[in-house]
Amino acid sequence: MRLILSIFVLCAMSLNAMSLSAQSAETKGPDIAVLRLDEVIRNSKLYLARIDQLKKDKAEAEGQLKLMEEQLHALENKLQVLSPTSDKFAQAQEDMEVIKVKRELLAKRVRSLLDRRHGAVLKETFDIMRGHLSVFAKERSIRLVTLAPNPELPALSSNDMQMQLGLQVSLYFDASLDITEAFIVFANSRYAGEAPGLSPVPGPVPGPTTGAPTQPVGP
Repeated sequence: MRLILSIFVLCAMSLNAMSLSAQSAETKGPDIAVLRLDEVIRNSKLYLARIDQLKKDKAEAEGQLKLMEEQLHALENKLQVLSPTSDKFAQAQEDMEVIKVKRELLAKRVRSLLDRRHGAVLKETFDIMRGHLSVFAKERSIRLVTLAPNPELPALSSNDMQMQLGLQVSLYFDASLDITEAFIVFANSRYAGEAPGLSPVPGPVPGPTTGAPTQPVGP
């Protein structure tokens, strides 16, 4: 009788342990997860805020370039009504050359600056997302997060295709391992909206030192 009772107790303990283990596994989730990083960045409040500011700065720079175009157009009209032998004609030609050079330099500077700033935004977003991911994973006992494989490879040359294939870290994952949507919600809930510490675009375009007007002028 005691032997039978002992067997019942052992069975009950085993069942209870199995139940607790199953509950723990259900709460903990898988040890490995998959993340679609491009989706995370595109939907990050941090990234969207930085890009919005970048777009505003780009629009401001484009406005400056447009102003210079208007200045050139005004000077072209002015040259048409001036005598080629007059001092004003020579001055207008000189002003045009100055504005053309400044416009070209400004366009190159703006393109370079915006490209660097976009790179800085991507790096900042990536670094902050990695910090959030560390907390997210530890809370869920996830020990490894891997990038989701690219579902489609672009049609490239043979060498480029081989390079793309070599960059594929994983080739398949079960949908239950995808934590992308849950992590986006988690990361965005931690967004504090700090002011971006990025370099501003060039300031307002000054008028040429030769005396050309900074606003469009009539002929």
